[in-house]
Amino acid sequence: MTLPLSHFARLPVLLLFLSGCMTVPISSIPKLMQQDFLTMNFEHVRVGLQLPAYLSLRSGDAVMITRSKIDGATGETVDTYALVADTDAAALTKFRSERREGMLASVWRVKPEDVGRLAELQERVRRSRVQGPRIRGSTEIKIVKACFIGAFPAGPIYSSIYMKPAANEDYIPTSIDADLVKLFGPAEIRSLITPCEN
Repeated sequence: MTLPLSHFARLPVLLLFLSGCMTVPISSIPKLMQQDFLTMNFEHVRVGLQLPAYLSLRSGDAVMITRSKIDGATGETVDTYALVADTDAAALTKFRSERREGMLASVWRVKPEDVGRLAELQERVRRSRVQGPRIRGSTEIKIVKACFIGAFPAGPIYSSIYMKPAANEDYIPTSIDADLVKLFGPAEIRSLITPCEN
């Protein structure tokens, strides 16, 4: 499950997609276009998820991935940063997603130990704009796995994703009611979502 977040050093735009299919609400696009990877403080960035109550994510089940490439060079550098659940009551209160029956909300953040690594990447990209050669790349959120309680769900599995780009900004809806079964197919979804261990 992949959610590309932004293309840095190319456009100061934060466009969010789900598995390559644009699911961004039209009303969110102007706000997302104001976002810039290079000025984000990832200590304050939050991802809000609204998933069916029978699904569960554990720390490490979701990650942030950056892919960067130096102009004129071959290959790309891929770095992974762990996402952990933000259990702070205040953080959950600020995530005011629409309440829906059978759905639960959770808030995720970059693992504190990984925030510094992202800041280093931002600085390298900024320097490349001045000194060259330029570094270009993208950032994405990837849910590498999830587990379910009870029987595997029949029918669609809806998820909604929101992003809070800064401490003083509200959550921006980026994907509403995306059907994971439709996006990934019934066979692949069963390999990504497995029974929760007791």
